[in-house]
Amino acid sequence: MDSQIYFCVHGASSLIGKNFCRYLMAQGYRFSVFARKSSDLFFLESYDGVTVYRYDTLLHEIIDEVPDHSGAVVVDMSWNGVFGTEKNSDFQVTFNIPQIIASVKLAKKINAKHWIGFGSQAEYGSINERVDESHPCNPITLYGKSKVLCSQISALLCKNYAIEYTWLRLFSAYGPYGNHQWFVDYLIEEMRNNRTINATRCEQYLDYLYVDDITNLLVTLGKKGGVGIANLGSGKALQLKNIMEKIKTLVGSTSQINYGVIDYKKDQGMFNEADITKISNLTGWAPKISVEEGFYDMIKKNND
Repeated sequence: MDSQIYFCVHGASSLIGKNFCRYLMAQGYRFSVFARKSSDLFFLESYDGVTVYRYDTLLHEIIDEVPDHSGAVVVDMSWNGVFGTEKNSDFQVTFNIPQIIASVKLAKKINAKHWIGFGSQAEYGSINERVDESHPCNPITLYGKSKVLCSQISALLCKNYAIEYTWLRLFSAYGPYGNHQWFVDYLIEEMRNNRTINATRCEQYLDYLYVDDITNLLVTLGKKGGVGIANLGSGKALQLKNIMEKIKTLVGSTSQINYGVIDYKKDQGMFNEADITKISNLTGWAPKISVEEGFYDMIKKNND
């Protein structure tokens, strides 16, 4: 552990947040968490090294409560409206943009050295190829459009405040302690109960990254500094049918998977892969956990 790094985490109850905080706890870090009063942070309750700051609705409510943490790294993975049914809701703009502005302002107020935000592959829109950061952004949802706006606003604020800046365009993440509504969690739960699963033909290729690899990158960024906008994925897309069959084998399920009974979405992308050359070259980071290892670890931890 590098004792000089002090992390401030916004979004600790998210999939990535829970796993990142658990790592910090296991390594004995002292850190802070910013969270709504309604957020369930039960996993932090017995840890003495964390300070939790609660707010009702918006992050700016606690901006004067947080003391100076010169040299801290603020990691903001909080976002309202990440599920499909919410991705064209107006709060994508009205809620999330003020939150991002408040997050960077809070980083400035506590004299943080580095602000890290989480973007999305949705900023690129519907893609059918391997993409790097030069690929044009043509988002097709308010979620994607809001992520693009937040990347631009946070970059300008960080520049004005002389804070190092990183915006990670995340493709697909998976890991333990998540929400059943996430696709991999859903598959594991259904297959564990040997339920029948109706699916598309599952010919599309998706880029899935395990949360422990994301945690390793965040720690690396805490030491290395800002990299600007960078893709975050495994860099190796797998066919969805292959993913489903791997999980079925690892669970030992007898679930019947009915491929092809559900139609593809109208805007369904068929090949979705992150070019992670930039983040790897700038930090030396690379994913280390195969999907087989990741699925096995996730199934084991969710059973514990």
